[in-house]
Amino acid sequence: MDIPVPSRPSLSGYVEHGKLLPWRWVDKRMQCSRNYWITARTKGYPSSRPVWGIWQHTRLLFSTGSQIRENIEADLRVQVNLESADELVIVEGIVLPIELADLSFWLEFYRDKYQWEMPESIDSVYQVQPRRILAWICDSSGEDGGVIFSNIATQWLFS
Repeated sequence: MDIPVPSRPSLSGYVEHGKLLPWRWVDKRMQCSRNYWITARTKGYPSSRPVWGIWQHTRLLFSTGSQIRENIEADLRVQVNLESADELVIVEGIVLPIELADLSFWLEFYRDKYQWEMPESIDSVYQVQPRRILAWICDSSGEDGGVIFSNIATQWLFS
């Protein structure tokens, strides 16, 4: 999947014209993150759970046996958040099972990242195909009055 051209998101008037974040900024944070928060819809409240996963170019591979699995079987739309709200990345996308061709990649990179052996199976292993990715940086002290956020909030729209 190709990286789309970055653009400025519409975020209720908070965003000014400024520089856009480069894709490598998102890519690095997604690769280095240990935990990914997956939010899936339910019939009631949205359900969020932390998962371990592997970021590969423009997709997140992860496994789950929790409530998230049941929720994504009912609705493939998810949101993925990293733990930081100061260096924020949000992935909105569709969940699909991984292909058998991805299994060796998944096993090798998961073992290297987490020092954990996964079963040699694609059961309960998924990939998030992004539809939109949002990213921005915030001054956690708030002393900048939102200047950093307002001038670099960036989105990528995938087809």
